[in-house]
Amino acid sequence: MLTRCPLSYTLCMLLGAVSLAQTGKPAPAAAFAGTWFGSFNVSTPDGKPRRDNAVMVFADNGGTLTGGAGSGIDRLMPISGVQLTGDEIRFHMDAGGGLDFKLKRQGDHLIGAATGKMQATIDVSPAPGLLPHDKLTAEISDADHNLFAAFDACNVAAYASFLSPDLEFYHDQGGRTGYQFQLDSLRQRCGEGLVLRRELVQNSLVVNAAPGFGAIEAGTHRFYAKQKDGSERLDAEARFTEIWSKASGSWKLVRIISYDHHQ
Repeated sequence: MLTRCPLSYTLCMLLGAVSLAQTGKPAPAAAFAGTWFGSFNVSTPDGKPRRDNAVMVFADNGGTLTGGAGSGIDRLMPISGVQLTGDEIRFHMDAGGGLDFKLKRQGDHLIGAATGKMQATIDVSPAPGLLPHDKLTAEISDADHNLFAAFDACNVAAYASFLSPDLEFYHDQGGRTGYQFQLDSLRQRCGEGLVLRRELVQNSLVVNAAPGFGAIEAGTHRFYAKQKDGSERLDAEARFTEIWSKASGSWKLVRIISYDHHQ
């Protein structure tokens, strides 16, 4: 039964649009847009399952979904024939002799199957930090630079913006500490007038993806203490390994391992 609207037709349409927007239910394409990572389990003729990684990247182009899929973020093949029905997505890939995918949204997972010359089951979930290697390296390098620019400038608030509240910091001399200790330590050091400058050793930086979680950064850096006469002395050199997450929408450090300290 249709309900009559006592207002003008245009106003009724506007109110209807507002009502739909307030439900918070995303448009079908928007519900699938983003990067997904998980498992691609192939059923082989001998009955032995073979597991591979599954990466899917979907883009919402005005309600039309495009993208690619593959075993790695840098090994994507285009998809075609995308069909969206409620919480279900179907598409085709030419890989493996041709595969037809049928996946359904279940919570924060896409679960389903691929059929064709091979049969596979798929289970993927959102992976916002999974980026092509060049882009990932650029973003982590930028985050690293800004993190230590704040450290060098004794800008505690800016420094904190790059640390997860759940940070775990492991140091070969100081042991295990966390988020609040790092902020208090920077605040105390700067309050005492000890200013350090961090320098990344040239060509030591390594960045890799941690699929489904974030990124791994490793390298070697030096810290210089500024003297009252303006000169600097080497305070320490160390290696580091850091785990970054983009789950909050921006890159934040969740784990730091700082080791092999020497002067």
